[in-house]
Amino acid sequence: MKAKKSLVLFLVSCLALTLTLCLGVAAEDGAAKDNFITRMGTFNFVSLIVLAVVLVVAIVLCIVKREKVVEGLRAYKSEMKKITWFPWKAVWRSTILVLVVVIVTALLVGLLDIAFFEMQYLLTGQGFSFFGGQ
Repeated sequence: MKAKKSLVLFLVSCLALTLTLCLGVAAEDGAAKDNFITRMGTFNFVSLIVLAVVLVVAIVLCIVKREKVVEGLRAYKSEMKKITWFPWKAVWRSTILVLVVVIVTALLVGLLDIAFFEMQYLLTGQGFSFFGGQ
């Protein structure tokens, strides 16, 4: 019985927070004279409804299948303990290497992009030129 009361309190809190956010978004748009959904935006309203439904379904499933959820979390914890993690120095070096490779690749792609734009401008006289022209 205690879990049901906690669930109801949690769901009411989520609903209150969602309504507060919706009203805040709708209040920012003072130009629209239509109804609440139009002022907030239909896509935003539908997104909030879908999010609320998914959240409620997830919470209800976690409560109904409590034993399976706890068992799954225990299995997850035991599997995480079996993982052999790399040493911190190796992780740091690999991270730096990845960042350097990404930056160098981005610079090369950017330079090729500039070169192709310039060649297009020189050949056709149309388009965008980084070093003068239109």
